[in-house]
Amino acid sequence: METVSSARTLAPVQAMQSIGEWLHHENSRAANRQDGLAVLRAIDADLRAIVEAALAGMIEAHTNHARMNLLLQTTVPFCATILHTYTEALRREMVETARKSNNAPLVQAAVANWLYWIGRDHVVRFVREPKIDRLPWFEIRPATEFALGLGGSLTQKIARPDGEAGRLQRQLAHLVLLSRTLTPDLQGRQLLIADRIADSLASFIRISDEHTSQTPFGQASDDDNPPTVLTRMPSQLKAEGKGLFYGLEQSLQELMALETLIATQGKVPQKMDPDGRINPAEVLAVIRHLKNRWSGREVKRMAERKTVNGSLMICYDFNTVRRMVVQATQQSTVKTVESTVERAMVEDVSATGIGLKLVKHTGWLRLGLLMGVKTDKDTNWRLGIVRRAVARNHGEMMAGVQLLGRNPESIRLTRQARVSNWERVTDQQAWDNLLGLYLRPEALNENHHLLIVGKAELEIGKSYGAPGTREGDLVFRVISQHEIGADCVFYRAERVATPVPGAPPPSPPNDGKLSV
Repeated sequence: METVSSARTLAPVQAMQSIGEWLHHENSRAANRQDGLAVLRAIDADLRAIVEAALAGMIEAHTNHARMNLLLQTTVPFCATILHTYTEALRREMVETARKSNNAPLVQAAVANWLYWIGRDHVVRFVREPKIDRLPWFEIRPATEFALGLGGSLTQKIARPDGEAGRLQRQLAHLVLLSRTLTPDLQGRQLLIADRIADSLASFIRISDEHTSQTPFGQASDDDNPPTVLTRMPSQLKAEGKGLFYGLEQSLQELMALETLIATQGKVPQKMDPDGRINPAEVLAVIRHLKNRWSGREVKRMAERKTVNGSLMICYDFNTVRRMVVQATQQSTVKTVESTVERAMVEDVSATGIGLKLVKHTGWLRLGLLMGVKTDKDTNWRLGIVRRAVARNHGEMMAGVQLLGRNPESIRLTRQARVSNWERVTDQQAWDNLLGLYLRPEALNENHHLLIVGKAELEIGKSYGAPGTREGDLVFRVISQHEIGADCVFYRAERVATPVPGAPPPSPPNDGKLSV
Protein backbone atom coordinates (compact mmCIF):
# COMPACT_ATOMS: atom_id res chain seq x y z
CA MET A 1 0.00 0.00 0.00
CA GLU A 2 2.88 2.39 0.76
CA THR A 3 4.49 1.60 -2.60
CA VAL A 4 1.32 2.37 -4.56
CA SER A 5 0.40 5.43 -2.48
CA SER A 6 3.82 6.99 -3.03
CA ALA A 7 3.61 6.34 -6.77
CA ARG A 8 0.20 8.01 -6.93
CA THR A 9 1.83 11.37 -6.16
CA LEU A 10 3.81 11.16 -9.41
CA ALA A 11 2.65 12.17 -12.87
CA PRO A 12 0.52 9.42 -14.51
CA VAL A 13 3.29 8.21 -16.85
CA GLN A 14 5.90 7.94 -14.10
CA ALA A 15 3.39 6.39 -11.68
CA MET A 16 2.36 3.68 -14.16
CA GLN A 17 5.98 2.86 -15.01
CA SER A 18 6.92 2.57 -11.33
CA ILE A 19 3.96 0.40 -10.34
CA GLY A 20 4.24 -1.73 -13.47
CA GLU A 21 7.82 -2.68 -12.66
CA TRP A 22 6.94 -3.40 -9.01
CA LEU A 23 3.95 -5.58 -9.96
CA HIS A 24 6.03 -7.53 -12.46
CA HIS A 25 8.40 -8.61 -9.68
CA GLU A 26 5.56 -9.22 -7.21
CA ASN A 27 3.73 -11.52 -9.63
CA SER A 28 6.73 -13.83 -9.85
CA ARG A 29 6.65 -14.30 -6.05
CA ALA A 30 2.89 -14.50 -5.58
CA ALA A 31 2.31 -18.10 -6.74
CA ASN A 32 2.83 -19.58 -3.25
CA ARG A 33 0.81 -16.97 -1.38
CA GLN A 34 -2.95 -16.79 -0.86
CA ASP A 35 -3.29 -13.11 -0.07
CA GLY A 36 -3.41 -11.69 -3.61
CA LEU A 37 -7.12 -10.78 -3.59
CA ALA A 38 -6.86 -9.01 -0.23
CA VAL A 39 -3.78 -7.03 -1.30
CA LEU A 40 -5.33 -6.03 -4.64
CA ARG A 41 -8.52 -4.93 -2.91
CA ALA A 42 -6.48 -2.67 -0.61
CA ILE A 43 -4.59 -0.92 -3.42
CA ASP A 44 -7.30 -0.90 -6.11
CA ALA A 45 -8.54 2.65 -5.40
CA ASP A 46 -5.04 4.09 -5.91
CA LEU A 47 -4.54 2.07 -9.09
CA ARG A 48 -7.84 3.35 -10.48
CA ALA A 49 -6.96 6.95 -9.65
CA ILE A 50 -3.72 6.63 -11.63
CA VAL A 51 -5.30 5.14 -14.75
CA GLU A 52 -8.22 7.61 -14.68
CA ALA A 53 -5.71 10.48 -14.52
CA ALA A 54 -4.01 9.00 -17.60
CA LEU A 55 -7.33 8.77 -19.47
CA ALA A 56 -8.13 12.38 -18.55
CA GLY A 57 -4.69 13.33 -19.91
CA MET A 58 -5.55 11.61 -23.20
CA ILE A 59 -8.72 13.68 -23.55
CA GLU A 60 -6.73 16.85 -22.96
CA ALA A 61 -3.87 15.85 -25.30
CA HIS A 62 -5.91 14.38 -28.16
CA THR A 63 -4.37 16.74 -30.74
CA ASN A 64 -0.84 16.37 -29.33
CA HIS A 65 0.27 13.21 -31.11
CA ALA A 66 3.51 12.80 -29.14
CA ARG A 67 1.78 13.23 -25.77
CA MET A 68 -1.04 10.89 -26.78
CA ASN A 69 1.42 8.21 -27.89
CA LEU A 70 3.42 8.48 -24.67
CA LEU A 71 0.30 8.02 -22.55
CA LEU A 72 -0.90 5.08 -24.64
CA GLN A 73 2.51 3.37 -24.65
CA THR A 74 2.48 3.50 -20.85
CA THR A 75 -1.21 2.90 -20.13
CA VAL A 76 -1.71 -0.17 -22.34
CA PRO A 77 0.97 -2.34 -20.63
CA PHE A 78 -0.03 -0.92 -17.21
CA CYS A 79 -3.65 -2.07 -17.62
CA ALA A 80 -2.52 -5.40 -19.07
CA THR A 81 -0.24 -6.05 -16.07
CA ILE A 82 -2.93 -5.28 -13.51
CA LEU A 83 -5.51 -7.34 -15.40
CA HIS A 84 -3.09 -10.28 -15.52
CA THR A 85 -2.45 -9.93 -11.77
CA TYR A 86 -6.18 -9.99 -11.00
CA THR A 87 -6.80 -12.94 -13.34
CA GLU A 88 -4.07 -15.06 -11.79
CA ALA A 89 -5.13 -14.20 -8.23
CA LEU A 90 -8.73 -15.17 -8.97
CA ARG A 91 -7.65 -18.48 -10.52
CA ARG A 92 -5.53 -19.31 -7.47
CA GLU A 93 -7.75 -18.09 -4.67
CA MET A 94 -11.38 -17.48 -5.66
CA VAL A 95 -12.83 -20.96 -5.11
CA GLU A 96 -10.87 -21.64 -1.92
CA THR A 97 -11.62 -18.22 -0.45
CA ALA A 98 -15.32 -18.56 -1.21
CA ARG A 99 -15.60 -21.72 0.92
CA LYS A 100 -16.04 -19.44 3.94
CA SER A 101 -19.36 -17.64 3.74
CA ASN A 102 -18.03 -14.47 5.36
CA ASN A 103 -15.56 -14.12 2.45
CA ALA A 104 -18.36 -13.54 -0.08
CA PRO A 105 -17.89 -9.71 -0.08
CA LEU A 106 -14.15 -10.14 -0.71
CA VAL A 107 -14.74 -12.41 -3.72
CA GLN A 108 -17.47 -10.15 -5.11
CA ALA A 109 -15.25 -7.07 -4.71
CA ALA A 110 -12.33 -8.85 -6.40
CA VAL A 111 -14.48 -9.92 -9.38
CA ALA A 112 -15.96 -6.39 -9.67
CA ASN A 113 -12.46 -4.89 -9.72
CA TRP A 114 -11.37 -7.51 -12.24
CA LEU A 115 -14.27 -6.48 -14.54
CA TYR A 116 -13.25 -2.84 -14.16
CA TRP A 117 -9.72 -3.61 -15.37
CA ILE A 118 -11.06 -5.72 -18.24
CA GLY A 119 -12.94 -2.60 -19.33
CA ARG A 120 -9.93 -0.28 -18.92
CA ASP A 121 -7.69 -2.68 -20.83
CA HIS A 122 -10.28 -2.92 -23.61
CA VAL A 123 -10.70 0.86 -23.90
CA VAL A 124 -7.01 1.82 -24.03
CA ARG A 125 -6.20 -0.91 -26.57
CA PHE A 126 -9.09 0.29 -28.71
CA VAL A 127 -7.88 3.89 -28.55
CA ARG A 128 -4.41 2.77 -29.62
CA GLU A 129 -5.74 0.70 -32.53
CA PRO A 130 -9.48 0.94 -33.28
CA LYS A 131 -10.59 -2.49 -34.45
CA ILE A 132 -13.16 -5.11 -33.60
CA ASP A 133 -11.80 -6.56 -30.37
CA ARG A 134 -14.03 -8.80 -28.27
CA LEU A 135 -14.21 -8.92 -24.52
CA PRO A 136 -13.45 -12.32 -22.88
CA TRP A 137 -17.09 -13.22 -22.20
CA PHE A 138 -16.24 -16.93 -21.86
CA GLU A 139 -14.38 -15.95 -18.65
CA ILE A 140 -16.56 -13.05 -17.56
CA ARG A 141 -19.86 -14.90 -17.39
CA PRO A 142 -18.93 -17.93 -15.21
CA ALA A 143 -16.85 -15.85 -12.77
CA THR A 144 -19.62 -13.27 -12.42
CA GLU A 145 -22.34 -15.89 -11.93
CA PHE A 146 -20.22 -17.61 -9.29
CA ALA A 147 -19.58 -14.39 -7.37
CA LEU A 148 -23.19 -13.15 -7.56
CA GLY A 149 -24.47 -16.54 -6.37
CA LEU A 150 -22.45 -16.55 -3.15
CA GLY A 151 -24.45 -16.47 0.07
CA GLY A 152 -27.92 -16.75 -1.43
CA SER A 153 -29.97 -17.08 -4.58
CA LEU A 154 -28.84 -15.27 -7.69
CA THR A 155 -32.12 -13.40 -8.07
CA GLN A 156 -31.92 -11.98 -4.56
CA LYS A 157 -28.37 -10.78 -5.08
CA ILE A 158 -29.21 -9.08 -8.38
CA ALA A 159 -32.24 -7.38 -6.83
CA ARG A 160 -29.98 -5.57 -4.29
CA PRO A 161 -28.26 -2.49 -5.75
CA ASP A 162 -26.11 -1.83 -2.67
CA GLY A 163 -23.02 -3.57 -1.34
CA GLU A 164 -20.35 -5.49 -3.21
CA ALA A 165 -22.95 -7.44 -5.23
CA GLY A 166 -24.34 -4.13 -6.47
CA ARG A 167 -20.87 -2.91 -7.49
CA LEU A 168 -20.27 -6.17 -9.31
CA GLN A 169 -23.58 -5.85 -11.12
CA ARG A 170 -22.74 -2.31 -12.23
CA GLN A 171 -19.28 -3.27 -13.56
CA LEU A 172 -20.89 -6.08 -15.52
CA ALA A 173 -23.45 -3.65 -16.95
CA HIS A 174 -20.63 -1.30 -18.00
CA LEU A 175 -18.99 -4.10 -19.97
CA VAL A 176 -22.31 -4.91 -21.65
CA LEU A 177 -22.55 -1.28 -22.83
CA LEU A 178 -18.88 -1.20 -23.88
CA SER A 179 -19.43 -4.25 -26.08
CA ARG A 180 -22.04 -2.22 -27.99
CA THR A 181 -20.19 1.12 -27.80
CA LEU A 182 -16.59 0.91 -29.02
CA THR A 183 -16.37 0.58 -32.80
CA PRO A 184 -13.85 1.69 -35.45
CA ASP A 185 -16.35 4.40 -36.44
CA LEU A 186 -15.23 6.31 -33.33
CA GLN A 187 -11.69 7.64 -33.10
CA GLY A 188 -9.37 8.74 -30.26
CA ARG A 189 -11.12 11.32 -28.11
CA GLN A 190 -14.55 10.11 -29.30
CA LEU A 191 -13.82 6.65 -27.86
CA LEU A 192 -12.92 8.13 -24.48
CA ILE A 193 -16.10 10.23 -24.46
CA ALA A 194 -18.17 7.16 -25.41
CA ASP A 195 -16.60 5.26 -22.50
CA ARG A 196 -17.59 8.05 -20.10
CA ILE A 197 -21.16 7.99 -21.39
CA ALA A 198 -21.34 4.21 -21.00
CA ASP A 199 -19.98 4.47 -17.46
CA SER A 200 -22.53 7.17 -16.55
CA LEU A 201 -25.51 5.14 -17.84
CA ALA A 202 -24.40 1.63 -16.82
CA SER A 203 -26.50 1.71 -13.65
CA PHE A 204 -29.67 1.77 -15.79
CA ILE A 205 -28.93 -1.65 -17.32
CA ARG A 206 -31.39 -4.27 -16.07
CA ILE A 207 -29.70 -7.56 -15.09
CA SER A 208 -31.49 -10.79 -14.19
CA ASP A 209 -31.05 -14.55 -14.27
CA GLU A 210 -34.42 -14.83 -16.05
CA HIS A 211 -34.99 -14.33 -19.76
CA THR A 212 -38.04 -12.08 -20.23
CA SER A 213 -39.23 -9.32 -22.54
CA GLN A 214 -37.57 -6.85 -20.14
CA THR A 215 -34.20 -8.63 -20.40
CA PRO A 216 -33.93 -9.87 -24.02
CA PHE A 217 -30.12 -9.73 -24.29
CA GLY A 218 -27.99 -12.72 -23.30
CA GLN A 219 -25.46 -15.33 -24.47
CA ALA A 220 -26.48 -18.60 -26.03
CA SER A 221 -23.14 -20.40 -25.63
CA ASP A 222 -19.80 -20.26 -23.83
CA ASP A 223 -17.86 -18.14 -26.29
CA ASP A 224 -16.56 -14.60 -26.75
CA ASN A 225 -19.69 -13.26 -28.42
CA PRO A 226 -21.16 -10.27 -26.56
CA PRO A 227 -24.75 -10.41 -25.28
CA THR A 228 -27.27 -10.12 -28.09
CA VAL A 229 -31.03 -10.55 -28.44
CA LEU A 230 -31.61 -14.28 -28.04
CA THR A 231 -33.83 -16.27 -30.39
CA ARG A 232 -33.85 -19.44 -28.30
CA MET A 233 -36.78 -20.19 -26.01
CA PRO A 234 -36.38 -18.82 -22.46
CA SER A 235 -37.48 -22.19 -21.03
CA GLN A 236 -34.57 -23.98 -22.72
CA LEU A 237 -32.02 -21.50 -21.36
CA LYS A 238 -33.53 -21.66 -17.89
CA ALA A 239 -33.51 -25.45 -17.89
CA GLU A 240 -29.78 -25.46 -18.60
CA GLY A 241 -29.28 -23.54 -15.36
CA LYS A 242 -26.97 -20.86 -16.72
CA GLY A 243 -27.08 -17.41 -18.13
CA LEU A 244 -27.45 -13.77 -17.21
CA PHE A 245 -29.84 -11.60 -19.17
CA TYR A 246 -29.82 -7.86 -19.76
CA GLY A 247 -32.25 -5.08 -20.65
CA LEU A 248 -30.88 -1.95 -22.39
CA GLU A 249 -34.13 -0.07 -22.96
CA GLN A 250 -33.87 2.23 -19.94
CA SER A 251 -30.22 3.08 -20.71
CA LEU A 252 -31.27 4.03 -24.24
CA GLN A 253 -34.02 6.26 -22.87
CA GLU A 254 -31.56 7.93 -20.50
CA LEU A 255 -29.13 8.42 -23.39
CA MET A 256 -31.79 10.33 -25.33
CA ALA A 257 -32.65 12.32 -22.19
CA LEU A 258 -28.94 13.20 -21.85
CA GLU A 259 -28.92 14.39 -25.47
CA THR A 260 -31.91 16.66 -24.80
CA LEU A 261 -30.34 17.98 -21.59
CA ILE A 262 -27.05 18.91 -23.28
CA ALA A 263 -28.82 20.47 -26.28
CA THR A 264 -31.05 22.54 -23.97
CA GLN A 265 -28.40 23.70 -21.49
CA GLY A 266 -25.54 23.93 -23.97
CA LYS A 267 -23.08 22.22 -21.63
CA VAL A 268 -21.98 18.74 -20.53
CA PRO A 269 -23.09 17.63 -17.03
CA GLN A 270 -20.35 18.12 -14.46
CA LYS A 271 -20.56 14.46 -13.40
CA MET A 272 -19.41 13.43 -16.88
CA ASP A 273 -16.96 16.28 -17.40
CA PRO A 274 -15.74 17.57 -14.00
CA ASP A 275 -12.83 19.51 -15.52
CA GLY A 276 -14.89 21.17 -18.26
CA ARG A 277 -12.65 19.91 -21.07
CA ILE A 278 -15.32 18.41 -23.35
CA ASN A 279 -17.27 20.48 -25.86
CA PRO A 280 -21.04 19.76 -26.02
CA ALA A 281 -20.81 19.30 -29.80
CA GLU A 282 -18.39 16.39 -29.30
CA VAL A 283 -20.69 14.63 -26.84
CA LEU A 284 -23.76 15.12 -29.03
CA ALA A 285 -21.91 13.63 -32.03
CA VAL A 286 -20.98 10.54 -29.97
CA ILE A 287 -24.53 10.22 -28.60
CA ARG A 288 -25.97 10.16 -32.13
CA HIS A 289 -23.67 7.22 -32.87
CA LEU A 290 -24.51 5.41 -29.62
CA LYS A 291 -28.26 5.72 -30.14
CA ASN A 292 -27.93 3.54 -33.22
CA ARG A 293 -25.47 1.10 -31.64
CA TRP A 294 -27.40 0.57 -28.41
CA SER A 295 -30.71 0.12 -30.24
CA GLY A 296 -29.18 -2.32 -32.73
CA ARG A 297 -29.70 -0.22 -35.86
CA GLU A 298 -27.06 -0.60 -38.56
CA VAL A 299 -25.82 2.67 -40.01
CA LYS A 300 -24.51 2.73 -43.57
CA ARG A 301 -22.50 5.42 -45.32
CA MET A 302 -24.61 8.10 -46.97
CA ALA A 303 -22.46 8.21 -50.10
CA GLU A 304 -19.51 6.36 -51.65
CA ARG A 305 -16.10 7.77 -50.75
CA LYS A 306 -13.52 8.23 -53.53
CA THR A 307 -9.80 8.85 -53.11
CA VAL A 308 -8.52 12.04 -54.79
CA ASN A 309 -5.40 14.19 -54.81
CA GLY A 310 -5.38 17.96 -54.59
CA SER A 311 -5.77 20.87 -52.22
CA LEU A 312 -8.23 23.62 -51.38
CA MET A 313 -8.61 26.60 -49.08
CA ILE A 314 -10.31 26.21 -45.73
CA CYS A 315 -11.44 28.69 -43.08
CA TYR A 316 -12.68 27.94 -39.59
CA ASP A 317 -14.17 29.71 -36.57
CA PHE A 318 -17.70 31.08 -37.00
CA ASN A 319 -16.78 34.77 -37.13
CA THR A 320 -14.01 34.15 -39.68
CA VAL A 321 -16.26 31.99 -41.87
CA ARG A 322 -18.96 34.67 -41.88
CA ARG A 323 -16.49 37.43 -42.82
CA MET A 324 -15.00 35.30 -45.61
CA VAL A 325 -18.48 34.66 -47.03
CA VAL A 326 -19.09 38.42 -47.00
CA GLN A 327 -15.87 39.08 -48.91
CA ALA A 328 -16.67 36.36 -51.46
CA THR A 329 -20.25 37.44 -52.17
CA GLN A 330 -20.38 41.22 -51.73
CA GLN A 331 -18.46 44.00 -53.39
CA SER A 332 -16.16 45.45 -50.78
CA THR A 333 -13.06 47.57 -50.78
CA VAL A 334 -12.08 46.15 -47.39
CA LYS A 335 -10.15 42.85 -47.44
CA THR A 336 -9.06 41.33 -44.17
CA VAL A 337 -6.20 38.92 -43.61
CA GLU A 338 -7.47 36.07 -41.44
CA SER A 339 -5.19 33.85 -39.37
CA THR A 340 -7.75 31.05 -39.51
CA VAL A 341 -7.56 30.61 -43.29
CA GLU A 342 -5.13 28.06 -44.69
CA ARG A 343 -4.64 25.46 -47.42
CA ALA A 344 -5.39 21.78 -46.77
CA MET A 345 -4.75 18.59 -48.73
CA VAL A 346 -7.74 16.58 -49.96
CA GLU A 347 -7.65 12.81 -49.35
CA ASP A 348 -11.13 11.70 -50.36
CA VAL A 349 -14.51 13.09 -51.36
CA SER A 350 -18.11 11.92 -51.51
CA ALA A 351 -21.42 13.48 -52.48
CA THR A 352 -21.94 14.69 -48.91
CA GLY A 353 -18.47 15.23 -47.46
CA ILE A 354 -14.75 15.58 -47.82
CA GLY A 355 -11.68 14.19 -46.06
CA LEU A 356 -8.86 16.66 -45.39
CA LYS A 357 -5.25 16.23 -44.27
CA LEU A 358 -3.97 19.06 -42.10
CA VAL A 359 -0.17 19.36 -41.99
CA LYS A 360 1.60 21.34 -39.24
CA HIS A 361 -1.65 21.42 -37.31
CA THR A 362 -1.72 23.85 -34.38
CA GLY A 363 -4.48 22.19 -32.32
CA TRP A 364 -7.59 24.08 -33.44
CA LEU A 365 -9.48 21.13 -34.96
CA ARG A 366 -12.55 20.07 -32.96
CA LEU A 367 -15.66 18.02 -33.61
CA GLY A 368 -18.63 20.19 -34.47
CA LEU A 369 -16.49 23.09 -35.72
CA LEU A 370 -17.97 25.17 -38.56
CA MET A 371 -15.70 25.17 -41.60
CA GLY A 372 -15.68 26.81 -45.01
CA VAL A 373 -14.02 25.08 -47.97
CA LYS A 374 -13.31 26.53 -51.40
CA THR A 375 -11.44 25.34 -54.48
CA ASP A 376 -9.47 27.80 -56.58
CA LYS A 377 -12.32 27.83 -59.14
CA ASP A 378 -15.11 28.54 -56.64
CA THR A 379 -16.45 32.03 -56.09
CA ASN A 380 -18.24 31.42 -52.82
CA TRP A 381 -17.36 29.16 -49.90
CA ARG A 382 -19.11 25.88 -49.14
CA LEU A 383 -20.06 25.34 -45.51
CA GLY A 384 -19.42 22.14 -43.60
CA ILE A 385 -19.12 20.80 -40.07
CA VAL A 386 -16.27 18.66 -38.69
CA ARG A 387 -17.48 15.12 -37.95
CA ARG A 388 -14.14 13.32 -37.53
CA ALA A 389 -10.83 14.51 -36.08
CA VAL A 390 -8.04 11.91 -36.01
CA ALA A 391 -4.40 12.50 -34.98
CA ARG A 392 -1.86 10.82 -37.23
CA ASN A 393 1.83 11.64 -37.30
CA HIS A 394 3.33 14.46 -35.28
CA GLY A 395 1.59 17.69 -36.30
CA GLU A 396 -0.74 15.97 -38.79
CA MET A 397 -4.51 15.57 -38.44
CA MET A 398 -7.24 13.97 -40.53
CA ALA A 399 -10.51 15.92 -40.66
CA GLY A 400 -13.79 14.48 -41.92
CA VAL A 401 -16.11 17.32 -42.97
CA GLN A 402 -19.82 16.92 -43.73
CA LEU A 403 -20.92 19.49 -46.33
CA LEU A 404 -24.06 21.47 -45.41
CA GLY A 405 -24.51 24.00 -48.20
CA ARG A 406 -22.93 25.25 -51.40
CA ASN A 407 -23.90 28.93 -51.48
CA PRO A 408 -24.16 30.49 -47.99
CA GLU A 409 -25.09 34.10 -47.38
CA SER A 410 -24.14 36.36 -44.51
CA ILE A 411 -27.30 38.01 -43.15
CA ARG A 412 -28.33 40.43 -40.43
CA LEU A 413 -31.23 39.19 -38.31
CA THR A 414 -33.28 41.85 -36.52
CA ARG A 415 -35.32 41.45 -33.35
CA GLN A 416 -37.08 43.81 -30.99
CA ALA A 417 -34.57 45.05 -28.42
CA ARG A 418 -35.16 44.15 -24.80
CA VAL A 419 -35.16 47.60 -23.17
CA SER A 420 -37.38 49.00 -20.44
CA ASN A 421 -39.43 52.19 -20.58
CA TRP A 422 -36.84 53.83 -18.32
CA GLU A 423 -34.16 53.18 -20.92
CA ARG A 424 -36.10 54.65 -23.86
CA VAL A 425 -35.01 58.07 -25.09
CA THR A 426 -37.53 58.27 -27.99
CA ASP A 427 -40.84 56.69 -28.90
CA GLN A 428 -39.19 54.72 -31.70
CA GLN A 429 -38.81 50.94 -31.25
CA ALA A 430 -35.21 49.79 -30.67
CA TRP A 431 -33.90 46.75 -32.55
CA ASP A 432 -31.04 44.32 -31.95
CA ASN A 433 -28.92 42.98 -34.80
CA LEU A 434 -27.67 39.39 -34.86
CA LEU A 435 -25.08 38.56 -37.51
CA GLY A 436 -25.36 35.05 -38.92
CA LEU A 437 -25.25 32.80 -41.97
CA TYR A 438 -28.16 31.54 -44.03
CA LEU A 439 -28.23 28.27 -45.97
CA ARG A 440 -31.03 27.81 -48.48
CA PRO A 441 -32.71 24.40 -48.83
CA GLU A 442 -30.80 21.77 -50.78
CA ALA A 443 -30.11 18.04 -50.57
CA LEU A 444 -26.98 18.55 -48.44
CA ASN A 445 -29.00 20.07 -45.58
CA GLU A 446 -32.10 17.86 -46.07
CA ASN A 447 -33.89 20.76 -47.79
CA HIS A 448 -34.14 22.91 -44.66
CA HIS A 449 -33.78 26.65 -44.24
CA LEU A 450 -30.82 26.81 -41.83
CA LEU A 451 -29.83 29.86 -39.79
CA ILE A 452 -26.38 29.77 -38.15
CA VAL A 453 -25.46 32.14 -35.33
CA GLY A 454 -22.54 32.27 -32.92
CA LYS A 455 -24.57 31.65 -29.74
CA ALA A 456 -27.94 30.17 -28.78
CA GLU A 457 -29.67 33.55 -29.15
CA LEU A 458 -32.68 32.66 -31.31
CA GLU A 459 -35.96 31.66 -29.67
CA ILE A 460 -38.10 28.81 -30.93
CA GLY A 461 -41.36 30.06 -32.44
CA LYS A 462 -40.21 33.68 -32.75
CA SER A 463 -39.86 35.57 -36.04
CA TYR A 464 -36.82 37.54 -37.15
CA GLY A 465 -36.38 40.00 -39.97
CA ALA A 466 -33.52 39.68 -42.47
CA PRO A 467 -33.29 42.92 -44.48
CA GLY A 468 -31.17 43.32 -47.58
CA THR A 469 -30.65 39.68 -48.60
CA ARG A 470 -30.13 38.52 -52.18
CA GLU A 471 -33.89 38.08 -52.45
CA GLY A 472 -34.76 41.33 -50.70
CA ASP A 473 -36.20 41.67 -47.21
CA LEU A 474 -37.09 38.30 -45.66
CA VAL A 475 -38.71 37.13 -42.45
CA PHE A 476 -37.89 33.81 -40.75
CA ARG A 477 -39.78 31.95 -38.05
CA VAL A 478 -37.53 29.62 -36.03
CA ILE A 479 -38.90 26.06 -35.94
CA SER A 480 -36.32 24.21 -33.85
CA GLN A 481 -32.71 24.09 -32.73
CA HIS A 482 -31.14 21.89 -35.39
CA GLU A 483 -27.69 21.26 -33.86
CA ILE A 484 -25.15 22.69 -31.44
CA GLY A 485 -21.75 23.13 -33.05
CA ALA A 486 -18.40 23.71 -31.36
CA ASP A 487 -18.46 27.43 -32.19
CA CYS A 488 -22.02 28.08 -33.39
CA VAL A 489 -25.65 26.97 -33.22
CA PHE A 490 -27.80 25.79 -36.14
CA TYR A 491 -31.55 26.53 -36.28
CA ARG A 492 -34.21 25.22 -38.63
CA ALA A 493 -36.50 27.96 -39.85
CA GLU A 494 -39.32 28.69 -42.27
CA ARG A 495 -39.79 31.77 -44.37
CA VAL A 496 -42.77 33.97 -43.52
CA ALA A 497 -44.53 35.82 -46.33
CA THR A 498 -45.52 38.90 -44.33
CA PRO A 499 -42.99 41.15 -42.59
CA VAL A 500 -42.86 41.50 -38.85
CA PRO A 501 -45.06 44.43 -37.71
CA GLY A 502 -42.92 47.43 -36.85
CA ALA A 503 -39.79 46.03 -38.51
CA PRO A 504 -37.11 48.62 -39.35
CA PRO A 505 -36.68 49.69 -42.96
CA PRO A 506 -34.29 47.69 -45.16
CA SER A 507 -30.60 48.54 -44.85
CA PRO A 508 -27.95 48.54 -47.59
CA PRO A 509 -25.94 45.30 -47.96
CA ASN A 510 -23.21 44.64 -45.42
CA ASP A 511 -19.97 46.06 -46.80
CA GLY A 512 -17.75 43.53 -45.07
CA LYS A 513 -17.24 45.58 -41.92
CA LEU A 514 -18.36 44.20 -38.59
CA SER A 515 -21.75 45.75 -37.75
CA VAL A 516 -22.37 47.07 -34.25
